[in-house]
Amino acid sequence: MLKILVVADIHGEFEKFSRMIDKVKRRDFDVVICPGDFTDMYNIPEGFNQTDIAELIIQKLLSLGKPVLCIPGNHEPYEIIDLFDEYGVNAHDTVKKIKDYEFIGFGGAMTPFNTKFEPPEEEIKASLEAQAKKTKGDFILLVHNPPFNTKMDKVETGEHVGSKVIREFIEKTKPILALSAHIHEAVGMDKIGRTTLFYPGVSYEGYYGIVEIGNEVKCEIKKA
Repeated sequence: MLKILVVADIHGEFEKFSRMIDKVKRRDFDVVICPGDFTDMYNIPEGFNQTDIAELIIQKLLSLGKPVLCIPGNHEPYEIIDLFDEYGVNAHDTVKKIKDYEFIGFGGAMTPFNTKFEPPEEEIKASLEAQAKKTKGDFILLVHNPPFNTKMDKVETGEHVGSKVIREFIEKTKPILALSAHIHEAVGMDKIGRTTLFYPGVSYEGYYGIVEIGNEVKCEIKKA
């Protein structure tokens, strides 16, 4: 059994996020996952940079006393990877293991808005395929950009804007769970074959997720 606390899309709202974390710290979980957008390139307090804000958020996550795994969102500067490595929380372009479960991840997302962390689909595909070869069985996928043509990538207009490469990867490798973020209105759960897809919503509004993995995968959306 593995219990995951999922927080996503903080967008630099540290005070709101901090209050939420203070409310959830008594919950039972084994690992904390953040699939990106710790910061916001348009929301930077005077006297700080995005890396400063990300560091405060990582420290707050680590204050929960559990393992933390992070990948960058599209708003993040590329330097955030060095920060993740410094704090031992990096799950981008690497394989991590918590209890008996392996995690592979890749952050960022292509957008029409020229944000900071927008790796091309070919780079995402190459990384995920290389990581999958290092796993020894079932694994959990962490991505910022949701897979294409699912409940997780549908914007308000009804258009699906997610990653076709990530969808193809899920169809091919069949992870037990895929956690994503990015599309704020696309909250909830979906399936691609055996793979459960989950996005609990934006953390700066108090939303978080609890996932239990045992004989089956159970996902709950919570609000602090």
